[in-house]
Amino acid sequence: MEMSPLAREIARRMEAAGLGQKALALKAGLNETAVRDILVGKSRHPRHDTVEKLAGALGCAIGELLGTARPTQAPDDFVLVGVYDVAAAAGEGIIIEGEYETGKLAFRADWLRTVTRARPVELAVVTVRGDSMHPTLADGDTILVDLTRRAPLADGIYVVRYGEYVLVKRLLIDPVRRQVTIACDNPSYPRLSPVRPDEIDVAGRVIWLGRRVG
Repeated sequence: MEMSPLAREIARRMEAAGLGQKALALKAGLNETAVRDILVGKSRHPRHDTVEKLAGALGCAIGELLGTARPTQAPDDFVLVGVYDVAAAAGEGIIIEGEYETGKLAFRADWLRTVTRARPVELAVVTVRGDSMHPTLADGDTILVDLTRRAPLADGIYVVRYGEYVLVKRLLIDPVRRQVTIACDNPSYPRLSPVRPDEIDVAGRVIWLGRRVG
């Protein structure tokens, strides 16, 4: 697999600094697997904070690593949030990770602060698939997910992994019985039987949606 421009630049700087994968990972405070996946092309679009740590370990600016391969700068009043292909994460593994990132979407920084305290690297943009959450969410809607909301402490719409499936569903919390019900807003779909909170893997809570009109 051909190395990405980012991987080539990291490899070039590693050689110049006399650093191996393990040494670079240790210096950057990362798992060695994360560094290897970038270099071999398995993770072609790593998280922004991961690249930031690598840049710091290599003694350069993040823009010097990214070059023109991926735009990372936005006007001062905007921030960029990663866009992820969640469908690609179906099966075993992490729900939202760098290898599933397909691009960036800009949000006004002042508006973003009104809906979440999370940093841009702790947010994700994904696309809704299917009609199970209609009319609240429609097929093709764009949603913003707060990845810091990993525990379903209150009723709301979350991105979760349940079994082999990545779902965007409403979670109904029963604190007395310590159970969570995975529900659909579309009455045509039945609710799943209540489960223990530790039986589902919550990626984050949906805090905004965008929809095409017409």
